[in-house]
Amino acid sequence: MNIPEMYAYLVRARRVLRVSLQAVSDEVLARPLLGGERFHCIKDLLLHIAVVEDGWVNGDIRRAETVLDTWPDLKTRADGPQQALTPLTTLLEYWDAVEARTLTYLGGLTPAELSRVVTVEDWPPQHQRFTVDGVLWHVLQHEIRHTAQIAVLLRLQGITPPTLDLLFYLPSVPLSPQEPAHDLS
Repeated sequence: MNIPEMYAYLVRARRVLRVSLQAVSDEVLARPLLGGERFHCIKDLLLHIAVVEDGWVNGDIRRAETVLDTWPDLKTRADGPQQALTPLTTLLEYWDAVEARTLTYLGGLTPAELSRVVTVEDWPPQHQRFTVDGVLWHVLQHEIRHTAQIAVLLRLQGITPPTLDLLFYLPSVPLSPQEPAHDLS
């Protein structure tokens, strides 16, 4: 699986997650279930996932204006536990805008671009230089980890989370005529 294919899976899983989140109350999405400095609720995690993708892809890799730069209300509170009052629709619209820009970028991805080295200014000196390939895999895995947290937070509140596992999104491989069918019952 390559980066554009993996991102396509994440886009499909986001659509399923979105439907689930839109079906629960704002109270559930804003409930402070996590301790710590940065994330307290599902809405905090939603914004964080999108902000990280935006920052790495648009800011660090592309060296362009981030989508967040055009959302001043979100930008002032993007890195902390402050999303409880933000409407879910606002968070999803921002994430959609980030996704659209990422899809455009990934559409032109080449082997040379994947091997290009980017320097990140706000990391410790021993970890400032990464290949684009490495940064993109980091972004993809980052989202997977945090959407798993969201699924757990939903379950803790008595809500069945959506099925987001990759196997549910992969195409099935048909049996060849020479292969016997296995009885899975």
